[in-house]
Amino acid sequence: MGSKRILASIAIFALLTAGCGGFKMGVSDEEILIGTWAPLTGPASNLSSIAHAMDAYFQHINDEGGIHGRKLRLIIKDDGYDPSRTPAVVTELVETDGVFGILGGNGTANCLAVKDYIALKFMPWINPGSGARIWTNPMNAYIFSTFPSYVTEGRILARYVTEELEVEKYGMFYQDDSFGREGQEGVRLGLRAANEAIDVEQTYTVGNNDLADVAQKFKDEEVDLIFLWTISEGAAALVNAIAALEDYSPQIVATQILSDPVMFELAGEAWEGAIIASSVPETNSDAPGTAKARDIIAKYGDGLEFGTYTYWGVARAEILVEGLRRTGPELSRLAFIQALEKVEGWTDNFVGAEISFSNENHQGLNAVHLSKAEGGKLVHLSGWLES
Repeated sequence: MGSKRILASIAIFALLTAGCGGFKMGVSDEEILIGTWAPLTGPASNLSSIAHAMDAYFQHINDEGGIHGRKLRLIIKDDGYDPSRTPAVVTELVETDGVFGILGGNGTANCLAVKDYIALKFMPWINPGSGARIWTNPMNAYIFSTFPSYVTEGRILARYVTEELEVEKYGMFYQDDSFGREGQEGVRLGLRAANEAIDVEQTYTVGNNDLADVAQKFKDEEVDLIFLWTISEGAAALVNAIAALEDYSPQIVATQILSDPVMFELAGEAWEGAIIASSVPETNSDAPGTAKARDIIAKYGDGLEFGTYTYWGVARAEILVEGLRRTGPELSRLAFIQALEKVEGWTDNFVGAEISFSNENHQGLNAVHLSKAEGGKLVHLSGWLES
């Protein structure tokens, strides 16, 4: 038996015994409680639409009769995108609200701040709001993800530009935290495979959006392509600063975190021509899953715009719902985990890509496709790409 299988077996045994413990399981005959956190306030508050879209999808499911007669209730807590606040928020979800499991939660640093705590409580955690490798590599018995890893994403973007574009000098602008550093690592790995490298790198601190000097640095060094790996406020601040310079228009290549239409609001014409990764189809796609997701947000979203972030919320909540459906009426955390591990080759989903889990792999999707910003919208550029 391999080491992954041994660790998973130990963890599942712990989960089974914990299910007989005293803290609440979040399941009654009428209801299933699910918890999440989001930046309802603070510098990344536009990401809160992910959690609101999850709630909209749950309302849709409830109107269809719920899951085996139970309604879903999502409890959303605000941590302001501040990792120091996330532990208290998650502790409240687990020990006061008594949720069955955790869905999403925004921010790599925020998720890392509670990873060990959630594991100690034997909580199923579906789609942490982060592409860090640590959620599924090595496999964690309680975590399932369809969020492609930042390293995979970075390698794919780097491979695409080295094969499709003519570039003399590469730049990298990344958030100075685990999110940005993993993206940078993936880009470096992808460039190295083509005997290329990042020539100029600059870091971003959340909230510091005076980036004129950074833009000037890229221009002075004659960088003609810049990889962006920050939240939307930082990316918009940089491309707007670049647009203010004369005779400088580098190609922008961006992480999927920047695939929401909010970038057109924040950056306007400065975002034109950007190449962006994504793990859901373009929101103007006529694919059946996209049309259904768009209708759900229109009906239950309470004024939410149907953008990439809301699409993420619907698509990632669907994974949890699919697991609950496959578990059956006798719901426990262990049975839920085992049901998800049997998902194989599932394509009837909002993403439209094949999703598979197993008892040795909890990364259900690890690919992205590429879009290009044109005329104030994202235009399809490539099919699904793997590293």
